[in-house]
Amino acid sequence: MKGRCCSSALVWAGICLLLGGCTHRGPRVPEEPRQRVAVEQRARTLAQATAQPQPSSQPDTLVLESIYFDYRKDQLRPDQQKVLLRHAERLKARPEVRLTLTGHCDDRGTPEFNKVLGAKRAERVMEFLVEQGIAPERLKTLSLGEEQPVDRGRSEAARARNRRVEFAISPLP
Repeated sequence: MKGRCCSSALVWAGICLLLGGCTHRGPRVPEEPRQRVAVEQRARTLAQATAQPQPSSQPDTLVLESIYFDYRKDQLRPDQQKVLLRHAERLKARPEVRLTLTGHCDDRGTPEFNKVLGAKRAERVMEFLVEQGIAPERLKTLSLGEEQPVDRGRSEAARARNRRVEFAISPLP
């Protein structure tokens, strides 16, 4: 009985293996195309997440990103000039908008030095925008020095985020 039970079990195992192999329908898809499709889908998702925002359907929505400076400098970096050129084009299309340009510094230096440096940074941005055709009466400068950091960290990256000029938008009176 013992030998017959084992042979029956082996027969059933063989039948199950054969039937299990037969249940697959259609050709097997190699792993490589599946991986390629997954990679392409991740790339599309990443591209959508990092794409430039589409213009808002609200015509009065205008957001201008900050301009950043090197340590103890008020000269415009080439990469920031490109940002300002984009800002100038957007501002030309919106003549009713007035801007307050607020200069900021990191926490190094005296408060007096940082107030002066923040003012120079704001004035430098204003000069650049005027050179691009933005009317000076639409622009006002202000300096807060080190008073309103966006990052209170002490790393170089944190301090670099604080060396900036920000834009506050308001309608012309």
